[in-house]
Amino acid sequence: MKKIYAILAISSLTANGQTTYFEQNFSSGGTPASYVSSTPNTGQVNGLAGLSATITNNAAQFTRPTDSGTGYISRSADFAGLPTSLHVQFSFEVLSNDPGITGTSAVIFYVGSGFSAGPQNPDVGETYARLALNLSETTSGQFQVRSLPSGGGGNNSVSFSGRQTITFAMNNTGSNNFGYISPTGSLEPLPNDTYDIWVGATKVFDNEPVLTPSQTISDFKFRINNGVGVVQIGDMLMRDISGALPVTLLSFTAKPNGDRVQLAWVTTSELDADRFVVERSHDASEYVTVGEVAAKGTTNGRQYYGLTDMNPKPGINNYRLKQIDLNGTGHTYKPVSVFISASEPVVAVFPNPASPDRIHLRLWNADDASVRLLTTTGQPINGRLERQPGEANLVFGQPLSAGLYFLEVTINGQKRTMNVVIR
Repeated sequence: MKKIYAILAISSLTANGQTTYFEQNFSSGGTPASYVSSTPNTGQVNGLAGLSATITNNAAQFTRPTDSGTGYISRSADFAGLPTSLHVQFSFEVLSNDPGITGTSAVIFYVGSGFSAGPQNPDVGETYARLALNLSETTSGQFQVRSLPSGGGGNNSVSFSGRQTITFAMNNTGSNNFGYISPTGSLEPLPNDTYDIWVGATKVFDNEPVLTPSQTISDFKFRINNGVGVVQIGDMLMRDISGALPVTLLSFTAKPNGDRVQLAWVTTSELDADRFVVERSHDASEYVTVGEVAAKGTTNGRQYYGLTDMNPKPGINNYRLKQIDLNGTGHTYKPVSVFISASEPVVAVFPNPASPDRIHLRLWNADDASVRLLTTTGQPINGRLERQPGEANLVFGQPLSAGLYFLEVTINGQKRTMNVVIR
């Protein structure tokens, strides 16, 4: 019979204005008793025992060679201060397991109040929210995350292997206008009395209802009571979500305006915000910078911002907003998309005013257009048109004098004229 080896750890993250309720990485080594106290501080628990518990590899290790016995890490002493939101992170790794002996949930993590200091299972009324980690039934060294509603059951995520960071974020503020910075750096909305679960950069559960909405968040427990093998739990961080966001974004929109896109966003509060960066992508993977707008810094009032993309492409344009703090930290919000129609020919000068030595043109369905530049008195100016797909440069032999010119464009026998300013 194979043994199971699993590692569970919580990585340390920091953010502005957050309160840390518990943090422990077991890097000091020693024995489990070294981390236990009847009056625990922010790095201690009330109970850490069972299943031959040891401190190994900066983690609390539990050995379960047969499908019996329970290991646990319990904190029944309330946090200093009552959280109205909680952001928990830990990593979990299955080193090996016997797929034929999995049980229902190898490890369950609970948050709530009134927990015991020992191995007892918290009941539903004591539990605000919980998640389960199931050992694979098919492949040694793999696990799935499971939502765990009242009455059991729930859904399993896809399988993961290796040491993975688990993020468990929950909202008990009473407000639906609430969000947190995800492991990918995006702003994630989180309605009241719901939770999200991430494995690394993958969200596996979104806005799941908590178990007991009326319950407070002051205690936690890891309980290992199924499967055969060894698990390790370490590097724990539990903090408040409130105050984690330096900027509260109310909206971010992108609207087509001819051959341009108008971008607008609204914030309701800002803390030490330096600037906003707008980026564009056509495949939603590689983004380029469209422009930057200075932030207000620190304010509790509603602020309105805008930016025009003068050079979108035909088809789908994806835009995302990044907010940069004064200390250089960046936060990325979810992208928005807009469709630019390319059914009609479009010729535009960008930028305008243009440089003295060349005029850059955007050409949509107008690659065969003929172009010439005229003075305000109608005199043509010699120039060379250098074409590229979707654009062209009208290049001059010598720099033009600053002032107003007319650009004459002929498409399909139809002539149009637009103003161009040379700076």
